[in-house]
Amino acid sequence: MRALNKKIVFLYVLLIAYITIKILSVNIGFLTISNELNVGIWGVFFLIALFFTKGDYNRYLDQYDKVQTTFIVVVGYLMFYFLLGLFVGYQYNAYSLTPRGIINNTILFMPIIIFQEYIRQVLVNYSDGKSRWIVIITLMFILIGLNFNSVFNDFQNAEATFKLLCSEIIPAVARNFVFTYLAYISSCKPVILYRLLTTAVSIYLPILPNINWFYNGLFGILVPIILYVLTNYSQLKLERKLSREEEKKNRPITYVPTLILVFLIVGFVVGFFKYQPVAVVSDSMLPLFARGDMIIVEQLNEEEVKNLKVGDVVKFLTDNYYVIHRIYAIEETKDGLVFTTKGDNNNAPDSDKVKAEQIKGKYKFHIKYVGFPSVWLSEALR
Repeated sequence: MRALNKKIVFLYVLLIAYITIKILSVNIGFLTISNELNVGIWGVFFLIALFFTKGDYNRYLDQYDKVQTTFIVVVGYLMFYFLLGLFVGYQYNAYSLTPRGIINNTILFMPIIIFQEYIRQVLVNYSDGKSRWIVIITLMFILIGLNFNSVFNDFQNAEATFKLLCSEIIPAVARNFVFTYLAYISSCKPVILYRLLTTAVSIYLPILPNINWFYNGLFGILVPIILYVLTNYSQLKLERKLSREEEKKNRPITYVPTLILVFLIVGFVVGFFKYQPVAVVSDSMLPLFARGDMIIVEQLNEEEVKNLKVGDVVKFLTDNYYVIHRIYAIEETKDGLVFTTKGDNNNAPDSDKVKAEQIKGKYKFHIKYVGFPSVWLSEALR
């Protein structure tokens, strides 16, 4: 790796200026960067990088293997992604699929991918190889890819913040660390292939799986991790001869149970299974459970809600937040069942009636004190 030189410092300055303008355009409307202008800006950055380096770059061993691995991982992911649509359904693509629309989208999206990843490779190649530069480069490209309109608008409440972190920010961190790592051990080619394939699917195909933010975020984290594990294993074998014991220990298959466990835990916490954990934020249900306890809620469908009885403890949605109280009375009206609820520790029933569609789950059991970290985090984000 080369030592950092003045020419590359100029590239850093340009990228920092670009990030600054993006942020200011959201906050004070300093300068709006249109899609067409964005292509032009990255084209100029690319030409500057090309001029500074004169097309020179490090020669990497076994570069074809990294490209092949990337292709297999991405194609495997896309196949699974479309098969998932059989279970969750499909939706029409929002991008224009007329000949003019396809050409326009190709010009707006595809060249930028090539420009950005070549610049990333240049920065990695001409830095001194120390971890601090890898981190700086990665952070810069995370900021470059973020939609700051979403970032500033969604940091309004705990739920929106959590969704933003899981669906955009954490996947962006995972992707860019892996992309920078690939630029370090290989070149920009595997990353360009990864981004071109995934982008092509999103802008060219007429239908796409109707997948929610949770699955999009999960795939955005898992796919880069799988790619890192496979390419890192290949790189270790290339750099040094692994003993049979080391090779067995570092095989990518050994990470599969961990990834499955992470998927199950995240799915359980977010509520994609029948039972979901919920942290208690008040003492309204003393002595049954208290603030900081973790309760397990059984999620209910429409038919199960109809079978609820007076005395059941339920989780329901009211005024954009969840409450867990006991059913005090049930009335049958022309619009359906209406529930009166009450906290065991409260002097009177809740003032607002609860409709059947507001009820989301039924209390099963609780674990003392386990919910405090979630409670503290929620309060810190308010």
